[in-house]
Amino acid sequence: MKDRYDVIVVGAGPAGSIAAKTIATHGLDVLMIEKRQEIGDPVRCAEGVGKPQIKKHIKPDERWIAAEVRGSRIFAPDGTMVELSEDLSGAEVGYVLERKVFDRALADEAALAGAEISVKTRATDLIIKDGFVKGITALHIGGEQKIHADIVIGADGVESKIGRWAGINTTLPASGIETCAQFLVADIDIDQDRCEFYLGSTIAPAGYAWVFPKGERCANIGLGISGDVHAARPVDLLKNFVRTRYNDGKIIEFVVGGVPTSGPLEQTVASGLMLAGDAARQSDPLTGGGIINAMDAGKIAGDVAAHAIEEG
Repeated sequence: MKDRYDVIVVGAGPAGSIAAKTIATHGLDVLMIEKRQEIGDPVRCAEGVGKPQIKKHIKPDERWIAAEVRGSRIFAPDGTMVELSEDLSGAEVGYVLERKVFDRALADEAALAGAEISVKTRATDLIIKDGFVKGITALHIGGEQKIHADIVIGADGVESKIGRWAGINTTLPASGIETCAQFLVADIDIDQDRCEFYLGSTIAPAGYAWVFPKGERCANIGLGISGDVHAARPVDLLKNFVRTRYNDGKIIEFVVGGVPTSGPLEQTVASGLMLAGDAARQSDPLTGGGIINAMDAGKIAGDVAAHAIEEG
């Protein structure tokens, strides 16, 4: 890594990669860092996206499409089912992704556009001079380095520290976050071209459960509950949900995480800094879906950063 870039993007998820790619296509010098050693891992979402929305940003590729769904089913607490066509099912229904492959594909496109990417690189602080963010301090394979830039974009997810370091209030009330658990379950009989959603306080208090097909008798099965629900743990509710519906399934992966459902932060910018994606709480406050919103926000942030630098 060099000591200076036009823009530094912190976080290599969908928001970060789209921002980095956008900035690079403007011919600017951009660095994108990722604290983990692998981009796209661990997966923390149901992996569903709408087809029209994703095509605005990247050409569909069978390598990262696990299933193509053509509608959804919503189950009420009493078992009543409503079936929706794909075009009425929202921005989370269309493709079910392989996020580990998808996120890397987005990062590849950023790199091909000219962005520099550094994994296992953690931002530890901001460089602030005369009230303006002027770069970051980063820890990379045991060594600390100061890296300067005209603009920093924080795309570092729901646990974002970048905004807080810049003086932005990123605090979430318990009611503004869903705590989620998800199993990847194999060897089950499900409809591979429908996503399913289950409502009810006995299933997921102040939330919902989902079943997203992943192809070949496999599915993401998960649920999220409001952060201010203390009567049960998401993982215990999920175990019960799977036990009662897919008792013969084999759990081959387990992930947990938090999803902001508060709506966007009131402030997402500071002098020399922007937040994008989950770092700015830009997920859908109703469903918790965040992939498309993150990509849209990354594109906007990238364009704004590039135009600001070009105009001096």
